[in-house]
Amino acid sequence: MDMNIRFDNKVVLITGGSAGIGLATAELFGSLGARVAICGTKADKLARAAAALRDKGITVFSQTCDVADSASLASFARCAEAALGPIDIWVSNAAIYPQYAIIDTDEALWDKTMATNVRSVYSGARIAFSAMKDRGGVMLIASSFAALFPSVGGGAYAASKSAVASMIRTLAAELAPYGIRVNGYIPGVIDTDINHERILRDGDSLKTPIALQTFGEPLDVAWGLAFLASDYARYITGASLEISGGKMGVQNPARAWEDKETRG
Repeated sequence: MDMNIRFDNKVVLITGGSAGIGLATAELFGSLGARVAICGTKADKLARAAAALRDKGITVFSQTCDVADSASLASFARCAEAALGPIDIWVSNAAIYPQYAIIDTDEALWDKTMATNVRSVYSGARIAFSAMKDRGGVMLIASSFAALFPSVGGGAYAASKSAVASMIRTLAAELAPYGIRVNGYIPGVIDTDINHERILRDGDSLKTPIALQTFGEPLDVAWGLAFLASDYARYITGASLEISGGKMGVQNPARAWEDKETRG
């Protein structure tokens, strides 16, 4: 059977959609027939992203939004529905990644991290449920390897994503009676604007735990989300898809590449 993923007549809302994975997801879903709504905190960056999507023939609505503010997020969703129609797919992609030891993270930054990364998922789930409860739909939520393997120097982020990982599973059960599927996605090292400098600086060491020994592109993640949002994934809920090139699947993936060289 040939797979033909399409989202004709569907409305997709994406938080953190002005760059990186969010923008790639908006472009892909739009190219597959969806009308897309994106938000971000920087008006100029968001405007450029929306213009780029429109130049590709994609119907897009954009609005600045602070996802940590429930009222701001609700306003974005309400205006998106007024412009595009009822929301079918909700993508909670926005997050922040403070890089401090837990004991060096002051209360204001801790609270901001939890509000941006955790409360936004909680608020988004409530808003998405109101939009989808009579028709069904899909929620896709950004999780992280930090929820599986926390790192020294990123404890607040890891704690926030651990909470998100739990919410994904719980929401999947709570919303199943309404025909709403809830899944997470775990990106590996993806070559986005945020990661590019780190990849250039620490590329060899960053590849060490990755089975494919290469970095992902935002579109690699976007295609994973397209599958999860499609009817081909109709029996998948409460799961988190790793889109990582096999990151941390084993302790020493580079050994396989070394062995290949010795075999000729």
